[in-house]
Amino acid sequence: MQNDDCDVVIIGAGPAGLLTAREAASMGCSVLVLEEHEEIGRPEKCAGLFSMSGLKMLGIPLSHSYAQNVVRGAVFFSPSGRSFFLDAGRSVAVVSNREAFDKFLAQQAKLKGAEIATSEVVVRIIPSDNTPSVKTTNALTRAKMVVDAEGRSGFLARQVWKSWRPKGWIPIIQAIVENHQMDRNFVYLYFKKYLKDFFAYLVPIDDELGKLGIAARKDTKSLFFRFLQEEFKHAKILSTTSASVYTGPPLELIQNGRVLAVGDVAGQVKATTGGGVVYGGLCAIETGRYIANFLLNGGGVREYRERMNKIYGQLKSIYRLRFLISHIPLKLYDSIFKAASDTGLDTWLSSEGDMDKHGDTIKAMLKSGMALKLLIRTLFQALRDVLGIS
Repeated sequence: MQNDDCDVVIIGAGPAGLLTAREAASMGCSVLVLEEHEEIGRPEKCAGLFSMSGLKMLGIPLSHSYAQNVVRGAVFFSPSGRSFFLDAGRSVAVVSNREAFDKFLAQQAKLKGAEIATSEVVVRIIPSDNTPSVKTTNALTRAKMVVDAEGRSGFLARQVWKSWRPKGWIPIIQAIVENHQMDRNFVYLYFKKYLKDFFAYLVPIDDELGKLGIAARKDTKSLFFRFLQEEFKHAKILSTTSASVYTGPPLELIQNGRVLAVGDVAGQVKATTGGGVVYGGLCAIETGRYIANFLLNGGGVREYRERMNKIYGQLKSIYRLRFLISHIPLKLYDSIFKAASDTGLDTWLSSEGDMDKHGDTIKAMLKSGMALKLLIRTLFQALRDVLGIS
């Protein structure tokens, strides 16, 4: 079977693929999205926590169809249990049902004219300077452009980009738990000595239910239950899923024979949190617009590269921050958290910080003098802790 009727074929109906489809279709391209699973959004692979500002940048309206909870801040716990509260005093992020969220994006794409086919397993991408092809188990589809949005597996990316060898994926286990006994207005991050690769978290869905997860390169399952026993032994597990989070730098997967890559497969992820929807979505939107401009008007290459370079600049800054954080000794976290409270960092972040643009936030801290104040106070507190001065 052969199909030659598409301007764009997009592989993967996750957020990156669907946002690419939405943009390209809205500008007049014929778009076909191929999804390997029977249901869009399954299985759920992340906590589904997105900033309000991030959704706005992506042009995704807040909807009760996917929103489970809205939070106004976060609580950080050091290995010894010392906490740092960050309360913005306003709604800053939405907790979403990922299946419903992805279905919402699929509906947006369909309304713009994109076609979505499920249970379509792509086995090969055939690059070409004119008409690249996508081979599924039962069809060969030719198009003017192909977008690889397959996610973390990289099965197809390895065919197109021989250098595709991302480093930074960490296995994660997430559970839906009942009776978490925490304030639903905050998310909770736990830094543990035995979780050296990442952190543990609780993202409340409501007063009873929450998403509890940990990431670790080794012994992920046993460490998950250790964390559960330490912090949430009163909670009941209702279901579990396993996936991976990416903590590496963005990948430079340049166009190959009219084939592009977006989303997790291209490492377009916040390395500090493993969240890929906002930045992967921004890259997807730019990719969809570029494809439409290129196919319909024959231009837009330079503008596309300039806009992508700006997004990649943010991602690289976030990766450098992640690298820095990973080298801070865990025994200093107590001192850092105490210093953060004493210097008013919580108030400063509530008004000046951005939970998506970590690089810009650090620059603002340096410019305002907050970074220097925090450093001095941290060193002072560390000395007090060593001397045992309360």
